[in-house]
Amino acid sequence: MKHQNVIVGTMILSGASILTRIVGFAFRVYINKALGPEGVGVYQLIVSLYTLMVTFASSGVSVAVSKLTAEQFALGHIANAKKILHKAIAIALFLGLTVGGLLFTFGDVIARNYLNEPRAALALLYLAPSLPVLAVTACLRGYLIAKRSVVKPALDQITEQMLKIVFITFFMESWMSKGLEYGCALILLGMTLGEIVSFFFLFIGYRIEKDGVTSGRKADITGVVSKIVAICIPISLSSYVRSGLRLVEDIFIVSGFRKFAGDGVAATETYGLLRGMAMPLLTFPLSMLSAFVVMLTPEISRLSVTKDSRGLGRTVSKLLQFTSIIGIFIVGVYVTFSYELGMAVYGDPRVGETLRTMAFLCPFMCLEMVVVSILGGLGDQVSPMRYSILDSVLRVGLVYLLIPMDGVRGFLLMVVISNLLTSILNLRRLLSKVQLSFNFREWLLKPALAALAAQQCFQAVGNLWLYQRIPVAPALILGIILTAMVYITTLYFLGSFDKKDVKWLVGRFQLTQKKKLSQPLKEAI
Repeated sequence: MKHQNVIVGTMILSGASILTRIVGFAFRVYINKALGPEGVGVYQLIVSLYTLMVTFASSGVSVAVSKLTAEQFALGHIANAKKILHKAIAIALFLGLTVGGLLFTFGDVIARNYLNEPRAALALLYLAPSLPVLAVTACLRGYLIAKRSVVKPALDQITEQMLKIVFITFFMESWMSKGLEYGCALILLGMTLGEIVSFFFLFIGYRIEKDGVTSGRKADITGVVSKIVAICIPISLSSYVRSGLRLVEDIFIVSGFRKFAGDGVAATETYGLLRGMAMPLLTFPLSMLSAFVVMLTPEISRLSVTKDSRGLGRTVSKLLQFTSIIGIFIVGVYVTFSYELGMAVYGDPRVGETLRTMAFLCPFMCLEMVVVSILGGLGDQVSPMRYSILDSVLRVGLVYLLIPMDGVRGFLLMVVISNLLTSILNLRRLLSKVQLSFNFREWLLKPALAALAAQQCFQAVGNLWLYQRIPVAPALILGIILTAMVYITTLYFLGSFDKKDVKWLVGRFQLTQKKKLSQPLKEAI
């Protein structure tokens, strides 16, 4: 495949991923306003269970299809690639029907006895048919990505997202008039219809796809089911553990708030406010960073394979520095504009208060995301997985102990401990692998000083006239731009970066685009 096509494909998938994340976040804001904090709490419990069900139905199958069919495409064995796809679809369909059937049959029992939320039962009933469809769609998507047919999966993301949004917004008012239970059910029905549309879109794309030139030799691919299962099992087991523990954590959070407040409605509202409103707003900038991180991982792999330890150390150091700069800037923005963001996005001052309290987690979240990606580029996927499982177990224990005693403060303490633990463990592992020392001055001190200068500058100047003359939303955008300008200027004069550093970073991005097609990241509404 020509380099130009690879670059175009990368840009298409990355652009589609970023677009669906932005649209998905905007729609998430609409959903949160329509449901309110209590409804968001119920919806978040359903999503936690849905994530676990999706893991059981499709975890690892898409990866197996991409890997095994890509090998056959590289050899020119198109028929073998299709055979692998058909076997994988059979496995995925069996898993999806099993999990979907169990959810359809026992959804009411699960909602009442395990989620402790009877209003989730109808939504689970509508959700069950999506699981076999989703599992098969994951196989088709993996096949097309392996074949480097990137336009169809990219268009599929956008089409599915837009159809869900149109369907849900059109019926939301009438369904919500029947009660909160029906509002949540409508969203899950929209997700199911979106999955069905996605399946037909990709199936048609698969059927009209040109096969290309087939090699004269035909490799032996006996035991293809065993190969698929061998890839799926390790990925699936870790996903089962993490998704299961996440569901248990969410159930314990709601029950903990109920014990602390003595009020089920208030507990669900608090959970919705924290998990469904504040956390998505907090992590939204990280989703933009993740698209960039995916692009840089192959460069780490190249330096590792070529044994360029000096270049690897320099690259990792620069990446950690830029990550710190981004993470600390996000803290500055959320601390400075927390109230304005809460009001502009949700119209709820409580979101701003929570956002300001949790803002200091952003550098650790950014750091963990980048460090895990770098470790993956170095071929170390086991350590982050082990730390993640340890963290999930710890979170469940802390939620169970802290929230009934201290409510929201217990939740915040759990989140702080969790993020500190995983970011420190992963960073320690990375620094030992590339033989780097923690650079306190460049990675922490200078960005912190620049963020403090930007915040103080805006508070001294911006607050005197900006909010007095301009409405909140435009003033917020202008304020963030001014803060960013002061932040970048201060970093420049502190010597944190120069023109060579910017050229280096752009160069890494361009080089990586030529080396890898990033897989699309599907954002569930």
